[in-house]
Amino acid sequence: MKPASHTLWLLASLGWGCASPMGKVTPERHLQADSATPAGPNDTAPVSPDEPPIEEEADSAPPDDGEPPPEDTGPDYGPSYDTDNDGISDEQEGRYAPDGPVDTDGDGRPDYMDLDSDDDGLADATEAEPTGSDGMPPDTDGDGVPDFRDTDSDGDGMSDSEETSADLDADGRPDWRDPRSDAPTPTITLIHISTAFNQPVGIDFHEPTSTIVMSVHYPEGAPYNFERVLSDGTHVQFSTVSGLTDEVKIATARAGGVFPAGEFFVGNGVDGEITRISSDGLTITNPWVSLSGDDNGLMRGSLYVDRTGVWGGDLIAVTTNGQIWRIDATATATQIADLSGTHLEGLITVPDSPERFGPLAGRILAGAEGEGRLYTIATDGTYDYYELGVAVEDIEIIPPGENFFGVAYGDSRLLGTAAGQFAAIAGDIVLTQEGPTGSGLYRLYWTGTELRVDEFELTPESVVPSQWEHVTFAAAGIVEVPFD
Repeated sequence: MKPASHTLWLLASLGWGCASPMGKVTPERHLQADSATPAGPNDTAPVSPDEPPIEEEADSAPPDDGEPPPEDTGPDYGPSYDTDNDGISDEQEGRYAPDGPVDTDGDGRPDYMDLDSDDDGLADATEAEPTGSDGMPPDTDGDGVPDFRDTDSDGDGMSDSEETSADLDADGRPDWRDPRSDAPTPTITLIHISTAFNQPVGIDFHEPTSTIVMSVHYPEGAPYNFERVLSDGTHVQFSTVSGLTDEVKIATARAGGVFPAGEFFVGNGVDGEITRISSDGLTITNPWVSLSGDDNGLMRGSLYVDRTGVWGGDLIAVTTNGQIWRIDATATATQIADLSGTHLEGLITVPDSPERFGPLAGRILAGAEGEGRLYTIATDGTYDYYELGVAVEDIEIIPPGENFFGVAYGDSRLLGTAAGQFAAIAGDIVLTQEGPTGSGLYRLYWTGTELRVDEFELTPESVVPSQWEHVTFAAAGIVEVPFD
């Protein structure tokens, strides 16, 4: 079925006018930091998505001593020589660097002899075009690292190897060099996972086992609080933790951060307290953190492990009393901001990519369901908010190639859909609303000039959700939604 047309209007306040229809979103300002307009679209010329094969063959080249010999020493020497014939000179690839030839990916082959210097699956010859007016290889995101050495050439928070040379929004720019998706919001099919579950609320991806982990037995948390869901739909107890009450929603760590992959964090139903559980479920620290002060509030769907680096990989916590904190791996908690009693629920950190996310770049996003607001918090504690016409329950960024799963609280079931349904808009933000009238899922994205919100429409064969709780994207599959 298709839901009724959903037009968003900005609620006027502080002297601001209302937004035009069609999903355009304008912020309400509060203690706003510098609001300079984010950079516009990158004007680097498109590159054909047809990739030459990357074939690493041994090249015979004279040994290097770190100094460029005179041009007349021989045909294989000199700053302008291109040993691997990738269109980038040996000098530009660091053959004569003071500390010896540069090896960006650490594979033992210096860049001037490596056809894929950053090991991102894209040939240097492809990433070297078009050459700038200064004769240098392009640097699409302007971060000082040329594309052939940059594993995220467009700076959108997704690696080149994830985005590949596909052009999913059909705008003539390969995805690895395209920081935004111009694709229309897709119509999706939500599938009922056939397995029945035990009063689930929270859900997240458990990377070490490539499975889903859920909080169950709401609201008492007895006889235990957590289960893992296997690919065949069976679910097994995970950890001996029990008795954590209220809405226990989960924040798991992924590889590459300061916390071990698979560790997870939950509120325990006690004011200001956070529980930490090891990736195997055997080590339980309860509480791991007790926030300083009184009346901090509970952690209900309000924990998130930073993956952007903007917040140092810390655990971010927002509370039902409006507090925003960051907690490092030593359990040191630092308060970022206080929103004066606002009930916050739903949380992510956004990559610092203005071309992809506009004014949301580098900020914490937190939902205030009761106010119909989405708060954005900067590293200095200043914040803005947007009134979207969505009562935000949960927030996720769409990663490339991961399936979507969400808790349908009303019937203790999971809904899911395959990664391919979101492929063209990977990197955009999904908002959920607890009591939907249609899909209850919304796409939040930056067009290059404005923020927009669109509700995902549903196909006629789709399940219609009754009440969303926590949702996640995961490199995992369950029965009707297998992982490819």
